[in-house]
Amino acid sequence: MGIDLGIEKFAALSDGLAIANPGPVNVEKIKRLQRQLSRKKKGSKNRREQRIRLQRKYKELRDKREDFLDKVSTAIAKRYDLIAVEDLNVKGMMRNHLAKAIADASWYTFKQKLKWKAEKYGKNLVEIGRFDPSSKLCSRCGIIKHDLTLSDRAYHCDACGLTMDRDLNAAINILNIGLIKVGLVRPELTPVEIAIKPARAIPVRADVGR
Repeated sequence: MGIDLGIEKFAALSDGLAIANPGPVNVEKIKRLQRQLSRKKKGSKNRREQRIRLQRKYKELRDKREDFLDKVSTAIAKRYDLIAVEDLNVKGMMRNHLAKAIADASWYTFKQKLKWKAEKYGKNLVEIGRFDPSSKLCSRCGIIKHDLTLSDRAYHCDACGLTMDRDLNAAINILNIGLIKVGLVRPELTPVEIAIKPARAIPVRADVGR
């Protein structure tokens, strides 16, 4: 199974399943509790009680997220024998305008849980490189679509005519590249040919992930 982690959807799986994001943190409720705390007199009993309310809210949100990540990682680890994911540079991605959404998604925590549970259930988890072409690669013909943008929610290949959800296309590519890395599928090109043909991705001999 190939997994493409996202923001609109928590994850797209290469068999066509999609896992909905549980939603962002209720920021307004947190802000309201913080404003109420700031109005309480320092050192007062009311301020201590308000701080406890705020701490409980934070804990409730953390527990809800942890429960979601636990359930999803357990279900995937139990169901699939080989799981391929991207080696995402989460720290670097946190520097852009999507930092809040990425933090809410908890990708790093999810991957840590998935690794532990894959080991627990005797499954094989493989990470593909963060620079491997997954989103811009056509999962049918191997052409790279250089002009694909983040706003494009569908992937359309001008070469072979493939049109599908971009996250599903990426998940299929993640699976295919993962299978190559563990030696279950052989690339058609040699390492030298791959190096001198950067405009194309690595086509595979087996028609996998479709």
